[in-house]
Amino acid sequence: MPNLFQVFLQGAAIGFAIAAPVGPIGVLCIRRTLANGRVAGLVSGLGAATADATYGAIAGFGVTFLSTLLVSQQVPIRLLGGAFLLFLGARTFLSIPRDPHRKTEGNLAGD
Repeated sequence: MPNLFQVFLQGAAIGFAIAAPVGPIGVLCIRRTLANGRVAGLVSGLGAATADATYGAIAGFGVTFLSTLLVSQQVPIRLLGGAFLLFLGARTFLSIPRDPHRKTEGNLAGD
């Protein structure tokens, strides 16, 4: 009877193998591993992981910066948005209604 820990390790290895994304970078790592050995594949994978971590950090800190900026400028943004809504409301209120029975050229109904 197999050891429970051994079964767990086999299941984890199969899970990691299935979960690994096979995109262009994954194919590059596999190709380098097969062509140049395990060290080259490991270094390629670590380089790809470092690049992904860098992009994630840039995105995370960028969103944090943008969020902080928007919260600090909350009052002017609300005033600008309110003024724009007032402009749209006034323009809609003062517009001349269109006659629903008037035919226009090139209507979509094909009349």
